[in-house]
Amino acid sequence: MLTTEQKFTVQDFPTATLVLAGPWFRGHQLESRPAVVVGPFGGPERAGEAAMAVVWYFTLGDPEPGDSVQAMFPDELTPIDDTLTTMHQDSFRDIARSLRRGRFAYDDGDALRAAVGQAWGHRTGLIEPAVSHTGYQVCGHCGAESGPEFSRCGFCNIHFHDF
Repeated sequence: MLTTEQKFTVQDFPTATLVLAGPWFRGHQLESRPAVVVGPFGGPERAGEAAMAVVWYFTLGDPEPGDSVQAMFPDELTPIDDTLTTMHQDSFRDIARSLRRGRFAYDDGDALRAAVGQAWGHRTGLIEPAVSHTGYQVCGHCGAESGPEFSRCGFCNIHFHDF
């Protein structure tokens, strides 16, 4: 039986994707822990050419560049089959609170702040799953549009009913 390992790229990890990864501390990589993708290294304007993704290890505290916010290669990230909308309520609350207190270099956290706000709206029932004016479904995770015949987002592969 032949198996091939999937090679991930930065584009496979859109903002707000939950991942497992090992943060670096003083030249040593620590045990894997949950993190959330902030965005491509270099910002959204360099998303197509980015070789690394910026991640926030939210279990390590408020976002601080170098400590809890680090740039990681895609092969160091393992996606988690969960979203900001469906994750444990206490963990989500910690993320939302810490996000306001922390900081990101170059204002990289703006898209993540927006995604957390949107997830909060979905979790509280203030935002219903969207349908665009064209009749396409709008993903609550990444904002991409997919045809009404699809049950999953064509960009981030999340079930529409998860939102």
